[in-house]
Amino acid sequence: MSETRSSVLKKIRDPENNAAWERFFDQYGNFIFTLARRNGLQEADADEVLQSVMIEIARKIRTFDYDRSKGKFRSWLGTCVSHRVKDLLRAKYRTESREIHGLDRSETQTEFILRQADPGPDRFQEIADEEWAALVRDRALHATKAAVAPKQFSLFHAYAIEEWPVAKVMKTYGVTRDQVYQAKRRVGKVFTAAVQEAERTLDRPL
Repeated sequence: MSETRSSVLKKIRDPENNAAWERFFDQYGNFIFTLARRNGLQEADADEVLQSVMIEIARKIRTFDYDRSKGKFRSWLGTCVSHRVKDLLRAKYRTESREIHGLDRSETQTEFILRQADPGPDRFQEIADEEWAALVRDRALHATKAAVAPKQFSLFHAYAIEEWPVAKVMKTYGVTRDQVYQAKRRVGKVFTAAVQEAERTLDRPL
Protein backbone atom coordinates (compact mmCIF):
# COMPACT_ATOMS: atom_id res chain seq x y z
CA MET A 1 0.00 0.00 0.00
CA SER A 2 1.28 3.47 -0.84
CA GLU A 3 2.83 5.37 2.06
CA THR A 4 0.90 8.47 1.00
CA ARG A 5 -2.40 6.65 1.07
CA SER A 6 -1.83 4.86 4.34
CA SER A 7 0.19 7.01 6.66
CA VAL A 8 1.71 10.34 5.65
CA LEU A 9 -0.68 12.51 7.65
CA LYS A 10 -0.54 10.07 10.53
CA LYS A 11 3.25 10.29 10.55
CA ILE A 12 3.37 14.09 10.46
CA ARG A 13 1.29 14.16 13.63
CA ASP A 14 4.70 13.63 15.19
CA PRO A 15 6.42 17.06 14.94
CA GLU A 16 9.79 15.34 15.28
CA ASN A 17 9.25 13.19 12.18
CA ASN A 18 11.19 15.40 9.78
CA ALA A 19 11.22 12.82 7.00
CA ALA A 20 7.41 12.66 6.94
CA TRP A 21 7.15 16.45 6.90
CA GLU A 22 9.64 16.66 4.03
CA ARG A 23 7.67 14.07 2.08
CA PHE A 24 4.42 15.92 2.67
CA PHE A 25 6.04 19.21 1.60
CA ASP A 26 7.53 17.62 -1.52
CA GLN A 27 4.15 16.21 -2.48
CA TYR A 28 1.95 19.24 -1.88
CA GLY A 29 4.19 22.29 -1.47
CA ASN A 30 4.36 23.26 -5.13
CA PHE A 31 0.58 22.82 -5.50
CA ILE A 32 -0.02 25.26 -2.63
CA PHE A 33 2.56 27.78 -3.86
CA THR A 34 1.47 27.74 -7.50
CA LEU A 35 -2.21 27.95 -6.59
CA ALA A 36 -1.47 31.07 -4.55
CA ARG A 37 0.62 32.57 -7.38
CA ARG A 38 -2.06 31.94 -9.98
CA ASN A 39 -4.57 33.73 -7.78
CA GLY A 40 -2.72 37.01 -8.15
CA LEU A 41 -0.05 36.92 -5.45
CA GLN A 42 3.56 37.90 -5.93
CA GLU A 43 6.20 35.23 -5.30
CA ALA A 44 7.03 36.45 -1.80
CA ASP A 45 3.35 36.57 -0.84
CA ALA A 46 2.72 33.11 -2.30
CA ASP A 47 5.65 31.80 -0.27
CA GLU A 48 4.07 33.35 2.82
CA VAL A 49 0.79 31.58 2.01
CA LEU A 50 2.68 28.29 1.64
CA GLN A 51 4.30 28.74 5.03
CA SER A 52 0.97 29.73 6.61
CA VAL A 53 -0.78 26.65 5.24
CA MET A 54 1.99 24.36 6.45
CA ILE A 55 1.89 26.01 9.89
CA GLU A 56 -1.88 25.56 10.00
CA ILE A 57 -1.53 21.89 9.11
CA ALA A 58 1.17 21.48 11.77
CA ARG A 59 -1.08 23.17 14.34
CA LYS A 60 -4.14 21.07 13.53
CA ILE A 61 -2.57 17.78 12.59
CA ARG A 62 -2.55 16.14 16.03
CA THR A 63 -6.33 16.23 16.17
CA PHE A 64 -6.91 16.09 12.42
CA ASP A 65 -9.34 13.36 11.44
CA TYR A 66 -10.00 13.56 7.72
CA ASP A 67 -13.35 12.07 6.76
CA ARG A 68 -13.24 11.16 3.05
CA SER A 69 -17.03 10.86 2.97
CA LYS A 70 -17.24 14.64 3.45
CA GLY A 71 -15.16 15.45 0.39
CA LYS A 72 -11.79 15.14 -1.25
CA PHE A 73 -8.53 15.99 0.49
CA ARG A 74 -7.57 18.30 -2.37
CA SER A 75 -10.75 20.32 -1.74
CA TRP A 76 -9.85 20.68 1.93
CA LEU A 77 -6.31 21.73 1.02
CA GLY A 78 -7.58 24.15 -1.64
CA THR A 79 -9.91 25.74 0.90
CA CYS A 80 -6.96 26.26 3.24
CA VAL A 81 -5.07 28.05 0.46
CA SER A 82 -8.09 30.18 -0.44
CA HIS A 83 -8.52 31.30 3.17
CA ARG A 84 -4.84 32.14 3.56
CA VAL A 85 -4.82 34.13 0.30
CA LYS A 86 -7.75 36.21 1.52
CA ASP A 87 -6.21 36.60 4.98
CA LEU A 88 -3.00 37.90 3.42
CA LEU A 89 -4.89 40.36 1.22
CA ARG A 90 -6.83 41.65 4.20
CA ALA A 91 -3.65 42.16 6.19
CA LYS A 92 -1.80 43.67 3.24
CA TYR A 93 -4.41 46.30 2.51
CA ARG A 94 -5.87 46.88 5.96
CA THR A 95 -4.02 50.16 6.45
CA GLU A 96 -4.38 51.44 2.89
CA SER A 97 -6.39 54.58 2.26
CA ARG A 98 -10.05 54.21 1.37
CA GLU A 99 -9.45 56.81 -1.34
CA ILE A 100 -9.15 54.21 -4.09
CA HIS A 101 -10.57 54.80 -7.54
CA GLY A 102 -13.83 52.91 -7.92
CA LEU A 103 -14.36 52.34 -4.19
CA ASP A 104 -18.01 52.12 -3.29
CA ARG A 105 -18.44 53.95 0.02
CA SER A 106 -21.04 51.38 1.05
CA GLU A 107 -18.41 48.62 1.17
CA THR A 108 -15.38 48.27 3.37
CA GLN A 109 -11.87 48.67 2.04
CA THR A 110 -11.19 44.98 2.56
CA GLU A 111 -14.31 44.04 0.63
CA PHE A 112 -13.20 46.29 -2.23
CA ILE A 113 -9.70 44.79 -2.35
CA LEU A 114 -11.00 41.24 -2.24
CA ARG A 115 -13.54 42.04 -4.95
CA GLN A 116 -10.71 43.27 -7.19
CA ALA A 117 -8.18 40.50 -6.43
CA ASP A 118 -10.32 37.45 -5.69
CA PRO A 119 -11.02 35.48 -8.90
CA GLY A 120 -14.23 34.12 -7.35
CA PRO A 121 -15.01 30.58 -6.19
CA ASP A 122 -15.64 29.16 -9.67
CA ARG A 123 -12.38 30.48 -11.12
CA PHE A 124 -10.45 29.51 -8.00
CA GLN A 125 -11.75 25.95 -8.29
CA GLU A 126 -10.89 25.89 -11.99
CA ILE A 127 -7.31 26.92 -11.22
CA ALA A 128 -7.10 24.42 -8.36
CA ASP A 129 -8.29 21.62 -10.67
CA GLU A 130 -5.68 22.57 -13.28
CA GLU A 131 -2.87 22.62 -10.74
CA TRP A 132 -3.99 19.34 -9.18
CA ALA A 133 -4.03 17.72 -12.63
CA ALA A 134 -0.47 18.97 -13.17
CA LEU A 135 0.56 17.51 -9.80
CA VAL A 136 -0.97 14.15 -10.70
CA ARG A 137 0.67 14.15 -14.13
CA ASP A 138 4.11 14.99 -12.74
CA ARG A 139 3.86 12.26 -10.12
CA ALA A 140 2.68 9.75 -12.74
CA LEU A 141 5.50 10.69 -15.11
CA HIS A 142 8.04 10.22 -12.33
CA ALA A 143 6.65 6.76 -11.56
CA THR A 144 6.51 5.83 -15.25
CA LYS A 145 10.09 6.92 -15.85
CA ALA A 146 11.24 4.65 -13.03
CA ALA A 147 9.28 1.70 -14.40
CA VAL A 148 10.32 1.58 -18.07
CA ALA A 149 13.50 1.62 -20.14
CA PRO A 150 15.03 5.12 -20.48
CA LYS A 151 14.80 5.27 -24.28
CA GLN A 152 11.21 4.04 -24.27
CA PHE A 153 10.31 6.76 -21.79
CA SER A 154 12.09 9.40 -23.88
CA LEU A 155 10.17 8.38 -26.99
CA PHE A 156 6.87 8.40 -25.11
CA HIS A 157 7.57 11.73 -23.43
CA ALA A 158 8.63 13.44 -26.65
CA TYR A 159 5.70 12.16 -28.71
CA ALA A 160 2.82 11.86 -26.23
CA ILE A 161 3.65 14.50 -23.62
CA GLU A 162 5.68 17.14 -25.46
CA GLU A 163 3.64 16.44 -28.62
CA TRP A 164 6.57 16.49 -31.00
CA PRO A 165 5.79 15.56 -34.61
CA VAL A 166 6.60 11.91 -35.19
CA ALA A 167 9.22 12.87 -37.79
CA LYS A 168 11.08 14.96 -35.21
CA VAL A 169 11.06 12.09 -32.71
CA MET A 170 12.36 9.69 -35.37
CA LYS A 171 15.18 12.04 -36.36
CA THR A 172 16.15 12.97 -32.80
CA TYR A 173 16.29 9.43 -31.46
CA GLY A 174 17.18 7.54 -34.62
CA VAL A 175 14.13 5.27 -34.55
CA THR A 176 11.43 4.18 -36.95
CA ARG A 177 7.85 5.39 -36.99
CA ASP A 178 6.69 2.00 -35.74
CA GLN A 179 9.07 2.21 -32.77
CA VAL A 180 7.61 5.58 -31.81
CA TYR A 181 4.07 4.21 -31.95
CA GLN A 182 5.03 1.11 -29.99
CA ALA A 183 6.62 3.22 -27.25
CA LYS A 184 3.53 5.40 -27.07
CA ARG A 185 1.28 2.36 -26.74
CA ARG A 186 3.38 0.35 -24.29
CA VAL A 187 4.56 3.17 -22.07
CA GLY A 188 1.15 4.78 -22.35
CA LYS A 189 -0.38 1.81 -20.53
CA VAL A 190 2.11 2.21 -17.69
CA PHE A 191 1.48 5.96 -17.57
CA THR A 192 -2.31 5.52 -17.47
CA ALA A 193 -1.99 3.14 -14.52
CA ALA A 194 0.40 5.57 -12.82
CA VAL A 195 -2.08 8.44 -13.26
CA GLN A 196 -4.83 6.38 -11.65
CA GLU A 197 -2.55 5.49 -8.74
CA ALA A 198 -1.44 9.11 -8.31
CA GLU A 199 -5.04 10.33 -8.29
CA ARG A 200 -5.93 7.75 -5.67
CA THR A 201 -2.95 8.26 -3.36
CA LEU A 202 -2.62 12.05 -3.53
CA ASP A 203 -6.29 12.56 -2.76
CA ARG A 204 -6.30 9.93 0.01
CA PRO A 205 -3.47 10.84 2.36
CA LEU A 206 -4.97 8.72 5.15
